[in-house]
Amino acid sequence: MDDIEKAAEKKGEKRGERKGTLTTLFSLVNDGLLKLEEAAKRANLSEQAFCNEMKKAGFRSGPRV
Repeated sequence: MDDIEKAAEKKGEKRGERKGTLTTLFSLVNDGLLKLEEAAKRANLSEQAFCNEMKKAGFRSGPRV
């Protein structure tokens, strides 16, 4: 594997890790186990950006009631 392929593979792994982290945070917020403010902070996103990403991923932007 050459350097370009290794770099592309590493980039893909980072994207996958980020997606997994966000999905976990979205699920915790959706289930009411983590506050939106804390999840956004952990994701290094503004609350609005976190909500937007959460909606794009198919989650509701708040705990189920």
